[in-house]
Amino acid sequence: MPGSAVTVRVLMFIGGACGLLLGLLFWAIAGLTTAGGRVGQEVLMGMQNAGMPLSAAEAGLLLGVAGAIPLVYGVVSVVLASLLGRRSVGVMWATVIFQALAALVLIIALVNGGFGSVIPLFFAVGMIVLMVLPITRAFYEDRPTEPGYPAPPGYATGH
Repeated sequence: MPGSAVTVRVLMFIGGACGLLLGLLFWAIAGLTTAGGRVGQEVLMGMQNAGMPLSAAEAGLLLGVAGAIPLVYGVVSVVLASLLGRRSVGVMWATVIFQALAALVLIIALVNGGFGSVIPLFFAVGMIVLMVLPITRAFYEDRPTEPGYPAPPGYATGH
């Protein structure tokens, strides 16, 4: 497996784990908010101070839906990262499409004022670039690389 594919695989495992943890954190806060108690009251008070006067059920639903987004990203990212070890054109293009959709969502967030989306956007674009490099595509398409690029492990060097 070329270094570019290994890099994408590692980044997707890391990003997927972060997405899973963030989604589960949102769901935990949503559960605590709907259950009431001191934590739920603090969350509701914070939302009211931010201009979002919601009931406990509404806040729980909002946080639950908001947590589903990174959770789904995390699950898909970990599954694709697990499959990247296979030499399949479908897995390669599924990864490129997934990262393109993630980049699109991050661009929309950036346009709407979410400036924290800049760094994940660079990672998503970087992973797309790494996946479409000739050496990476040659590995997943199971063909020798073009002249001027090193051959993936397992290919003869022409001797």
